Amino acid sequence: MFKGPEKKFQKHIADFLVREHEYAVLTQEDITDKEYYFAEDHLYAFLKATQNETLERLEEDYGDDARDEIFKALKDELDRRPLWTIIRTGLAVRGNDFKLYFPRPRSSESVANKLYAENRVTFRPSLYFGPNNFEIDFVFFLNGLPIITLEVKHEKNQNVHDAVAQYVARDHSDRIFRLPFLYIAADTSDVQVATDPRIEENFRWFNTGLTNKAITEGEYPVEFLYREALSKDRILEAIAFYLVRVPRQEASEDRPKRPAFTIFPRYHQRRCVERVTHEAQSHFAEHGDVGRKFLVNHSAGSGKTLTMCWMADRLHSLFKPGTSEKVVNMIFLLTDRKSLDKNIREDMEKFAHIKDVVCYARRSGDLGRFLRDREQIIVTTQQKFHYILDKIANDEGLKTLRVAFLIDEAHRSQEGRMATAIRMPFRDSAPETVAKDLSMVAEETADYTVEDAEEEREPVEPAATHSVDEPDAEDAQDQEDPQDKIAKVIKEHDLNQLFVAFTATPSPATIQLFGQPFDTYTEAEAITEGYIVDVAQSIISYKTLYHLHCPIIPMPEEEKLYPAGVVSKALKNVAFQDPELIQYKSEVMLRIFEEKIKPGIDGKAKAMIVATSRLAGLEYFRIIREKLKERGAVYKVLYAFTDFVHPGTNKVISEHALNELNEGELIEDRFEEDSYRLMIVASKFQTGFDQPLLAGMFLDKAVIDRNAVQTISRLNRSHPDKKGVVVVDFTNNARAILKAFNKYRHSPSPEPDEPDPQTCLDLYEEILGKGVFIQDDALPVVELIKKDDDASLQSLVNDLRGRFQERITDPEQRKSFVYLLAKFVKSYHFLSSFFSYEKYIRDFVVFCEYVGPQLIKAGSVSELMKQVRATVVEKAAVTYKGEIEMPGGLKKPTPRKGSKSGPPPVKRVSVQDMIARIRETYQISEEEALHIREVSEEKIADESIQQTVAHHQTDTTFLETVYKDQVNGDIQDAYAIRELYEQLGDPKYTDTGAIFDIMAFTVIQKGLELANAS
Repeated sequence: MFKGPEKKFQKHIADFLVREHEYAVLTQEDITDKEYYFAEDHLYAFLKATQNETLERLEEDYGDDARDEIFKALKDELDRRPLWTIIRTGLAVRGNDFKLYFPRPRSSESVANKLYAENRVTFRPSLYFGPNNFEIDFVFFLNGLPIITLEVKHEKNQNVHDAVAQYVARDHSDRIFRLPFLYIAADTSDVQVATDPRIEENFRWFNTGLTNKAITEGEYPVEFLYREALSKDRILEAIAFYLVRVPRQEASEDRPKRPAFTIFPRYHQRRCVERVTHEAQSHFAEHGDVGRKFLVNHSAGSGKTLTMCWMADRLHSLFKPGTSEKVVNMIFLLTDRKSLDKNIREDMEKFAHIKDVVCYARRSGDLGRFLRDREQIIVTTQQKFHYILDKIANDEGLKTLRVAFLIDEAHRSQEGRMATAIRMPFRDSAPETVAKDLSMVAEETADYTVEDAEEEREPVEPAATHSVDEPDAEDAQDQEDPQDKIAKVIKEHDLNQLFVAFTATPSPATIQLFGQPFDTYTEAEAITEGYIVDVAQSIISYKTLYHLHCPIIPMPEEEKLYPAGVVSKALKNVAFQDPELIQYKSEVMLRIFEEKIKPGIDGKAKAMIVATSRLAGLEYFRIIREKLKERGAVYKVLYAFTDFVHPGTNKVISEHALNELNEGELIEDRFEEDSYRLMIVASKFQTGFDQPLLAGMFLDKAVIDRNAVQTISRLNRSHPDKKGVVVVDFTNNARAILKAFNKYRHSPSPEPDEPDPQTCLDLYEEILGKGVFIQDDALPVVELIKKDDDASLQSLVNDLRGRFQERITDPEQRKSFVYLLAKFVKSYHFLSSFFSYEKYIRDFVVFCEYVGPQLIKAGSVSELMKQVRATVVEKAAVTYKGEIEMPGGLKKPTPRKGSKSGPPPVKRVSVQDMIARIRETYQISEEEALHIREVSEEKIADESIQQTVAHHQTDTTFLETVYKDQVNGDIQDAYAIRELYEQLGDPKYTDTGAIFDIMAFTVIQKGLELANAS
């Protein structure tokens, strides 16, 4: 009854297909096989035009029955596999092999281009089927074979959901709902697609963004569908590359039976792959190199692993237009975690058409062999790559290969020396002197950090063990920002290397290195389209309160410099590892799990507990396992961690033994079993973990900014019965977590600051201006490092340390100077990605990197741990703070009425005045002053703060009370992001009226100045 608008829409699409794509329109009579919907004459004509010799051989043997033999063989093959796989691989007929289509050629071969042109895409509007003559709006055919159907609705009367319902209600035994590879439901503004139309859940959104928009004037919002997605090139590209067949899975003890199914890429996946590969191909054609860097900003749960696999497939078959020259010779899919190595391997193995060129480097020996054999696609980890560099360093052939690196930040690629090492064998155009200087200091310097000790240790099976006498090594490794690690992978921009970095949460450093994201798929899109669950609607918040006492008092004359944040983290671990506190919190967790989480997902929901350290995780595991036994619970708990040495017993605590895993069994596979409902982690699986049944998370570890988003996003995997998730935070950090999600939800990438080479030079001059070292000090250190003369080197460092102590006597000024050297080195390492520096600067970097850490004797880890172990929790409590909801925006009170004279006069302030005022009251170091200035200026420039202050400039009560507290919180978030934990725990900063309050007041006053000026 509502045929008018729908028919108009349908006719518009049909006219477009004929006019723009030059598709021929089939009649109902053209479709001669009414059961299989074959346009037999069209297929036979295609075979005759493209493979006449093979057809003639068949006709010689079977005469007039040759045609019947072809269609009989096709129908027989359809009993075994889908039509699109037969089209892709070809059809065997009585010993004769026929191609049912020809893919777009990747090289200049003219015959292949001619054969590609012979493919015929046709369509039948209003195809009638079945005994009752039901109608499908469009059926598309390739060389006479049905491949795509399309149902359209007009939003004046119906919508895309009605089209989906129509598909679901059909008789699916009819082959028109079994042979095509894609079923499209569309209205005038939205599109959904499925490869199997039998159930509603199979239909997924296929839109260009949150809102589709017409590409050209006078077209419908879904123009992209009939202009782009249904074009001949896109259809044939899908058959050649994008369709993936996942074989059926037989039932096992812990896995249900799963039928085979077909994967078709989501819109953003295909868009990303095509944009990157097109740019790489065009750049190579124009410049003769592949020296490009792309940042792909795709939300968690966007299917990044499959996108990487599709991209590797396309890059492998990419040629310079008009030639037979490949764009890239070798492709690496770089991961860091073994579990992800497994995930990528499983996804890559679905791409059966390229299985012969994909290699999985499980051991260092594998990777060395693959490199020598010039294998084309290699799945590996950066750790494995590192240990074979000495074997390939002299292979000149590697230096001329064009290489593509596909890097997933969620798998935490290593930074620093390992990242530099990965690129070293392929360097062709990078200055060798820079590489030598970097490698020289890398070999000699020790930065006194646990992270470096972990980075240099070769992995052992089943896992490396670490002592928890150290600040938690696993935590230290995982606290590092994944995007900063990706940035450090690229030290110099080599023209024979293509980098594609994937991230859900780009950092400013990554934006600065890569520029704005080349392709974006936001979390807001993923949530709206139902691909992931919104995990940040609200957080149940608790605050852990504690008072610590340590009887050991260090001697003031023993000047020690511990790494920033290590002391505060170690002391916080004491509290968060306290058995009584964990006992109490475990009760709270189990109660919430039983009441709010366990009944979810049809009674199958699981939860993750994130502990502050591996030792705390062990205590949680012991206590919760005991509590579950006492309650007679039918479900169990697992503890996932990296093996370590227990500080109390000196015994190795093994994940495999503790969880009673079978030989070769992975803990994530055990967690798949229904009886295991709780998993405790310290840092393991906070990222790179795909478990749709995960519906709850208990945070007993502070997570901030990108780390918060990545950690909690483990809950976002969708499941048909997953209606929501529960997040409980015990660190009083809920508001900061929700703020981080709000920041990244729509992927508002920060504008990159233009790198300034002068920054490094200014720091160099500032160091010399302190009168401690001169340029001539650098060369002797560099020469001794080259000679590997350690004894002489340490004697020289001892003399330099003596000079340093003579010329700077104040302990705080000494620390500030060491910090200045470190800042100079860090600045150089980042800016050298963009600019080349003179040799004297490079020499001075080597000097500072080697000498700087030795100027003040760092406090040893064992000495620190001796004090930490003596520290006890005197008092502790856990208080409920309520349920914190994701803000829809700042709630501002209505400005007071009655003021007719305008806003009050503004007090003029400056950041320098503020710092001077702080110095009058508090003793702060130069380093502290630098952070105060930096954060204050950052907040003064914050547009959201400026807008709020301007809106309330007449309401001084609101600004000086409610809003000042909010700005104070923003400032503390900025300190947390910088990992300045000591200041966050220091009363001179946090007390009422102290430094953070002074900073907040200054930010608001500067906002008022700006508002008045405008």
